[in-house]
Amino acid sequence: MSVCGYLYTPSHAPLPEQELAWLKLRGADPILHDWGSRTHLEELFRRITAGWVQEVLLLRLADLGDRADEIHERLLQIQHSGIRLSLVTESGLQTPTKAADWIPLLAEIPHQLQSRRLCCSQAQNRLAGKPPPGPAPFGYRREGERYVLDRRQASIVQDFFQHFLLYGSLRQAVRFLEEKHHKRISVATGRNWLLNPVYRGDLAYADGTTLRDTHPALLSRTEAAQIDRWLKRNQGIPRRSASAPRALAGLVHCCACGSLLRIVQTTPRKAKKNGSLYLYLRCQTCRYSLPYTEVLQEVIRQVCEQLPQRAQTLDRQALTQARQELQAQIQANAERLRQLEELQQSGLMDEASLAQRRYQLRAETARLAQKLEQLPPANLTQTIQTLSIPPFWQDLSETERRAYLREFLRRIEVDSAGAVRVTFAFDP
Repeated sequence: MSVCGYLYTPSHAPLPEQELAWLKLRGADPILHDWGSRTHLEELFRRITAGWVQEVLLLRLADLGDRADEIHERLLQIQHSGIRLSLVTESGLQTPTKAADWIPLLAEIPHQLQSRRLCCSQAQNRLAGKPPPGPAPFGYRREGERYVLDRRQASIVQDFFQHFLLYGSLRQAVRFLEEKHHKRISVATGRNWLLNPVYRGDLAYADGTTLRDTHPALLSRTEAAQIDRWLKRNQGIPRRSASAPRALAGLVHCCACGSLLRIVQTTPRKAKKNGSLYLYLRCQTCRYSLPYTEVLQEVIRQVCEQLPQRAQTLDRQALTQARQELQAQIQANAERLRQLEELQQSGLMDEASLAQRRYQLRAETARLAQKLEQLPPANLTQTIQTLSIPPFWQDLSETERRAYLREFLRRIEVDSAGAVRVTFAFDP
């Protein structure tokens, strides 16, 4: 006689490895696992009838059927067989013996069945590429089974994105919305807008899957990739420095103590009438200051001189090969999707299997496309050549200089004598 575990998983759900591990940890051997069908449940009751089972382990009573009357009937069958039934919980085993023990467990069955039905319904919506439950994100509205643009709200979101792409400051973009559109949002909401796949024309589901190009986008793929690079680069920069308008904000460190240098501006007494400002970098720990303009010009000089040389260390052949491999895999998935359409028309596959396979291919394509977008841009060589021209930097604004410096520099180190050393983002 054995301790037999039983687990039911709907066909749409992933493999419940943790739940299987819980049953095994509590001594279940064998573990009968049904995935969409009920064949192993029939095997369980054949074992019970033959007298091979001493105890049945379950995670929930609702695993015994799809309707409450089915579950009650099978519970009575187990009890009449004189077999002990236990539920595996996070705290241990729960073995109901008295009526008072059964009442709360039986009361949970309708809720468990309802939860399973909701999950099945949401899974069917995922397979069909429909939006997840809940209100549409700001900028969209529901129309039938998809998202469509809400023109008034969409213009607000687009202005937010364009401002962030232009200046690279999340807090400034939030303030811009309030000033122009009288739309007040938090910085956290603004960050969610920047990261939300919905605004890129994609749908993200609770299981971590993303489907691409399901509805009109408010961000192009190029703009989305630029936003991702901005946010990734700003992760290592203090929040106030990330939003500061100066080109060197958040990049300059003291080579002696490692602290970040602050940018301080003053108005010389003789220059108060014409409103000119004097900027300098101050190290609070080592107590020294450097002229901001001189440091900036030295940084630009080193970038123009060293960037083409450092770029030679990039393995362009490996990048090109990786790009081509990802593109080939995406094209192969597109061909498989086309073949699925032919199978559907010929009737060689049932609708459920077709929908599941189509969903898997679209999700895999989305992952591959995301990897492709994370690679350095294809025009990287041309960009580096442009940045190595000193007059190009003189025509840029401080915000535009900041964008390029944060894109290509990881760190700038200075000492009290004004010596400058730059570390590029792709340096080892």
